[in-house]
Amino acid sequence: MKRITNLDKEIGEKIELHRNTKRKSRNWLGKEINKSYQQIQNYEYGKNRVAASVLWTISKVLKVKIEDFFPNGSIKD
Repeated sequence: MKRITNLDKEIGEKIELHRNTKRKSRNWLGKEINKSYQQIQNYEYGKNRVAASVLWTISKVLKVKIEDFFPNGSIKD
């Protein structure tokens, strides 16, 4: 099992930020991406890593760029 990193936690915080900005619930997001409320909560609290394909789907559902989930809005080094 891989360790959760600070980047994983920051991505989770950004998911929560963008979800709240859109005024959507965890239940709503979970239904949109076929995940449970609890799984969304675990992503947002940094308890579980978000797979790239799931993050891509979240970005499409919330209508934000995938880069917006990363520090400084960039996926470049």
